Amino acid sequence: MKYSLLKSYLNHDEAADIRKRLFIIALPAIGENVLQMLLGIADTAFLGHYDWRAIGGVGTANQIIFILQAVLVAISTGTMVFISNSLGANNKRKVNSIAWQAIYLSLITGLGLATLSIFSGNFIDIFFPSAEDLIKQIGVDYLKIVLAGIPGLSFMIIIASTLRGAGDTRSPMYAALIANGLNVFLDYGMIFGKFGFPELGAKGAAYATVTSRTVASIILLMLLYTNKRIHMSKKPVKSSWKSVREVFSVGLPTAFENFSFSFGVLIFANILLMAGSEAYAAHRIGINVESISFMPAWGINVAVMALIGYYNGSGDLKKVIGTARQGWLVGLGFGAVIGTVIFLWPEGFIRIFTSEKGIIDMAALPVKLIGLFQVVLATDFVATGALRGLGDTKFPMFASMTAMWFIRIPLGFVLVKYFNLGLLGAWTGMMADMAYRMAFKVLRFLSGAWEKRAKKVREEAAYNK
Repeated sequence: MKYSLLKSYLNHDEAADIRKRLFIIALPAIGENVLQMLLGIADTAFLGHYDWRAIGGVGTANQIIFILQAVLVAISTGTMVFISNSLGANNKRKVNSIAWQAIYLSLITGLGLATLSIFSGNFIDIFFPSAEDLIKQIGVDYLKIVLAGIPGLSFMIIIASTLRGAGDTRSPMYAALIANGLNVFLDYGMIFGKFGFPELGAKGAAYATVTSRTVASIILLMLLYTNKRIHMSKKPVKSSWKSVREVFSVGLPTAFENFSFSFGVLIFANILLMAGSEAYAAHRIGINVESISFMPAWGINVAVMALIGYYNGSGDLKKVIGTARQGWLVGLGFGAVIGTVIFLWPEGFIRIFTSEKGIIDMAALPVKLIGLFQVVLATDFVATGALRGLGDTKFPMFASMTAMWFIRIPLGFVLVKYFNLGLLGAWTGMMADMAYRMAFKVLRFLSGAWEKRAKKVREEAAYNK
């Protein structure tokens, strides 16, 4: 291996400065992710206490939304990489151009995805043929509303990534704070029929989600225009196919990765449905607890990606490696603490989503497994952020796709179908997937095989300075 995470490439002061920068960027990102995740968790928690079957219905709809938003992931990833690298290269003209292209692409993709709402019933029937009729109907109702309002999500995801590329994670956090407060209020009111709202159940959760995301997107656009590092021109710039191609050259592999992963998760959900609706509900609760658990790792991922992109743009590879190492050490610390808490007190997390005794007992197993794998998750997030910051997005895509389709799905299917292991069998496949992805990404980074791609991105970021 050319590099090592066990070796310090920075002196004491440099390492301390990197850690400080990581925390400055990561902590608001963690706060934002906590709040963003609560948009979904609030839906699940309220619906779980309204009718546990609604968890499954909304879960099916969200799996489809994750697949359809793959193009948003492409744009947001490519935008963040080129914003950070262009800032490192001190190319203000490029930064301004990329920011404007992000706005244009947010609008186009959001409106395009919204037209798919008319096919909501078809999506549910195709991807969840074995689901119970009631769960299907709930999924259709929720999906139709959320897809119609997806332009808000489009702007929210892409503009937030534009700001993160500039190291500004506070603005997305403030927008998420306001949106989340609104979502919780509307969730409670519209699901249960409080505060003068009609009782709408899952439809109410969908309306609340769309409204809060739209508000967040408006706030983020205002904050983007006033960001001092990006310095957007008041007059819109012309569409730049060159900038768009550069964004997609980096972002498309991540989009394919997310599409493949989300589609795989959907197939995996059908494996869980083979074990029964209660097992699937317990699985969805486990997934939501997992989402809570990796928030710190996601924040470190954002910080590592932004800082490594900046240092790559400036040509300082020593700090690129040093940032990855410091991010890994910080991630391990968070992972160890969170994993211990989750493993020892799983029921406290499960009761956020349901009070059904049978489901609580079933969900304890996946939640404990999540606790055990926190260090693996943290390492994977740091390695992914490092490679993406350098523009090396194809390898994480390859690692994720092979892990999903050659490990998680076949192993989970065999253990559920032929060994009748239910949740244990399915989650054994998941944990094997996580370990594989983590190991392959770490080896890729340590090998230095990313250097050629990083150089190309650096040169593109500095072009026409």
